[in-house]
Amino acid sequence: MCLRCLKERPLDSFRKGDRELVSCAPCREYARVNNHKNRRAKPGKIRADNLWALYRIRPEEYDAIRAAQAYRCAICGINESEIMTGSRGRPRLDGTPNAEPFRLVVDHCHASGKVRGLLCGPCNAGLGGFRDDPALLTAAARYLLGREGPSPLGGRQRALDGPCNGIEEKAADGAVG
Repeated sequence: MCLRCLKERPLDSFRKGDRELVSCAPCREYARVNNHKNRRAKPGKIRADNLWALYRIRPEEYDAIRAAQAYRCAICGINESEIMTGSRGRPRLDGTPNAEPFRLVVDHCHASGKVRGLLCGPCNAGLGGFRDDPALLTAAARYLLGREGPSPLGGRQRALDGPCNGIEEKAADGAVG
C-alpha cells in the first residue's frame, strides 16, 4: 500500500532500480511535477521549508542572525561576499539555473538542535571534524601554537617562528610577509 495515496498498487510500482520505496510510481511522478511547478512559482518556499525542517528557524531569523554577525562568519570573520561558492546540485532538466547557494551555513548543536550562529563552510567543516568537542579544539590549538615536546621522529622539536603558528616573518627590508 502506498503511504501517500493509501491505494493498493503492484509491487513493481514501489521499486526504483534496486531500491524499495514507500510511495508508488504515480505519486512520485505527481510530486516531481508539482515540485517543479512550485520551485518556479515560490522559490523562497523551498528555502523556508529547509530552514524549518533542519534547524527550526524561519528565513527572517536566518537573516536576523546574518545581520547581527555583520554578514561575517562567527569564527573567522570572513565576509560572506568573500566566500567563493560553486554551483549547487545537478543541472536542472528544464535549463533554469540552480538557486544561489548560501554563503554562510547554519551551525547548530547536534545534541540539542539549538542554532549557535552562521559559519563559512571551512569553519563549519572544521568544527564537524573535531566533533564539536572543545577539548579536541583546544588540543589542536596547542598543537598549532607549537608547544615544545618530543618529535615523532625522535629528539625534541621546537616551535619555529613562521606563518604556521601565527607569527609573521619579517623580510630583511622590514616588510611583513
